[in-house]
Amino acid sequence: CSPSKYCPERPVTRAEMAAFLVRALELPDATDNVFTDTKVHSLESEIGALHAAGITDGCSPSKYCPERPVTRAEMAAFLVRALETV
Repeated sequence: CSPSKYCPERPVTRAEMAAFLVRALELPDATDNVFTDTKVHSLESEIGALHAAGITDGCSPSKYCPERPVTRAEMAAFLVRALETV
């Protein structure tokens, strides 16, 4: 959560989950962004890569909700779809 802290008790956001998976799976960068709420987000590329890989469709057809915490159910769904890509 910062250069000198890990913050293990803090919830993970949907954007952070995207970054974790994209980096772990070494997914290629996405060339397009389908989500209107990530166009200026610092993890826009990772979110786009996760979508391009078929791991997420977002929280609605046009939004990803990057700052919303990931629920346990969402995390399970992300991981199942991510593991299907490897």
